[in-house]
Amino acid sequence: MATKKIRINWKQEGVEKTFLEACVHEITLNGREGSSLKQMSWKNVMEKLKTQHNFIADQRQMKNRYDYLKAKFAAWSKLKNKTGNVYNPVTNTFNLSEEEWQLEMKSNKYVEVLRSAPLCFPELCIQLFEGSTSNGFESWGPSSTLPHPSEEVFDHNLNGIEDFECTQMDGQTLGASEESSVPTKKRGEKRKDKETINSKIIEVGDNINEVAKMLIEKHQLSNDMDACMDKLETLGWEELDAKYQTALLLFGESADIRKVWLRLKPHSCELWVKNAGAKYGLF
Repeated sequence: MATKKIRINWKQEGVEKTFLEACVHEITLNGREGSSLKQMSWKNVMEKLKTQHNFIADQRQMKNRYDYLKAKFAAWSKLKNKTGNVYNPVTNTFNLSEEEWQLEMKSNKYVEVLRSAPLCFPELCIQLFEGSTSNGFESWGPSSTLPHPSEEVFDHNLNGIEDFECTQMDGQTLGASEESSVPTKKRGEKRKDKETINSKIIEVGDNINEVAKMLIEKHQLSNDMDACMDKLETLGWEELDAKYQTALLLFGESADIRKVWLRLKPHSCELWVKNAGAKYGLF
């Protein structure tokens, strides 16, 4: 008789956020396989969870969670776009009457889950499931020809899945802990390292500038290019900053990427650009 798998607990602090970030990173670098991750990417996500949280999950368990979050996001997105300003971005909740809740729950079983437990890390879910990390690979969006997430059949049963409120770690605290774990370097070594990094950024930046100019000319400075540049300037990044250079290159890749950029909220732009810039060796 086959041994029954132990049910894993996704409530463990930080696991859900790491899982979503790792999936966004892998899709940015390696693209998708169908509507999900490639097998190589699943292995990388598995290793990330194990290293950072000692959280052990196999590919099937991660895929089940991925599909569940995708369906929950689809329900969340539909409610969020509902007319009448029913969504409260501060509390990440929906202001619906009992009659409206019942009506929505009849059309989508995942609405019932949202009523008791808000969608975790909505900005990461937008990047992962709505195509904001698209680099030329197909991903679901409002105009996508792929099946809508809520139309797919999953391995798990909604009634057998527990969903919990997310525990988000303070970004400043996380940064401090990461910095404290880095061995202290001598002042001379730090200066040398910084000069080397700056030199590399300038060199790569010059190359990216040339490529970006050609790509921009190819797209004939479409109407949304000015809007993308205006938004980029508001972020305060220097022209030699790797994030700035990567954004320029992305603007020239496709009109879809520029549309995604314009939809991103300012605090999500840096993560999106860094994930995309990793494939160019800038991060």
